[in-house]
Amino acid sequence: MALHENNRVFCKKTELFSDSFYGTITKIYEHAALVKVEPNQLTKKETDKIDSFGDLVVIRLSELQLVDEAGNPLKEPAEELEAAE
Repeated sequence: MALHENNRVFCKKTELFSDSFYGTITKIYEHAALVKVEPNQLTKKETDKIDSFGDLVVIRLSELQLVDEAGNPLKEPAEELEAAE
């Protein structure tokens, strides 16, 4: 997956969150991303779970969908691979 920092993403409900939400990637890890959840995206129950992290959550990359400002899904940008010598 070719997600990058500052990409806006959508996350469907997960084991931890019973509601879907939008957010912005702040850091990429090998198989996950640190996402800043947009205000008012989660119910009080979910907000309590992430309050101490300043609305930041770690989500598996496979659970994120790249979206535009209107929330419409975007095609994932192709990753350019360098040829081996």
